[in-house]
Amino acid sequence: MLGNFLEISIQTADILASLDFYMRLGFERAPVNDVWTHPYAVLTDGHVYLGLHQQAFPSPALTFVQPHLRRQMAEFEALGIQFEFRKLGDESFNEAGFYDPDRQMIALLEARTCSPVNTRVSGALCGYFDEYRLPVRNLQASCRFWEQLGLINTGPDAAQPHRMRLATGGLNLGLQESATPGRPLMVFAHIRPEDLAQQLLQRNIPITPAAGVSLTAPEGTQLLIIGNDS
Repeated sequence: MLGNFLEISIQTADILASLDFYMRLGFERAPVNDVWTHPYAVLTDGHVYLGLHQQAFPSPALTFVQPHLRRQMAEFEALGIQFEFRKLGDESFNEAGFYDPDRQMIALLEARTCSPVNTRVSGALCGYFDEYRLPVRNLQASCRFWEQLGLINTGPDAAQPHRMRLATGGLNLGLQESATPGRPLMVFAHIRPEDLAQQLLQRNIPITPAAGVSLTAPEGTQLLIIGNDS
């Protein structure tokens, strides 16, 4: 229903600083279209795409491409979804957005804004993109919300009863029940995160000791790199 996952859209006040940070992590730039008038860049490690936007909007947003957006609007509204914004018309680039129950912005675009990179980026340091981890107040209610939008519930984890993972093409969404609000995390799995920590320090990228390696991008995005068996 949401369409194809496009990117994690990130607002940045200084796109050059954000570009420098992710490129030092080994991300590479993807070709972009001229849809946006504000400064915009896309980076990828070959699996996940990060859209950097030097423009104010609810960030980070999970952005999907829905080619039949105008036709699909009634279906979303029938689910009780209230749109935070919509820009629809014959002469405009159609887009719309709404929040999930925990104020995660979901953006829908009628067409792609960048060209896909079909091979893994050889210099990516973070490992394999594992999931976009979202803190939620009510795990079951949040799970039902995302399932009605077409994400597939991959089943509970007996070892982690307060977590649930859902999937759609190009995105694993990890829901983590939490009594206190928190920021989403981009989680990567690395074969040896302790070795990665040394590489990052050599590149003057500050890290925070955690259950893995924790990074904060210049614009405030949180990244967590864990071991493959975590």
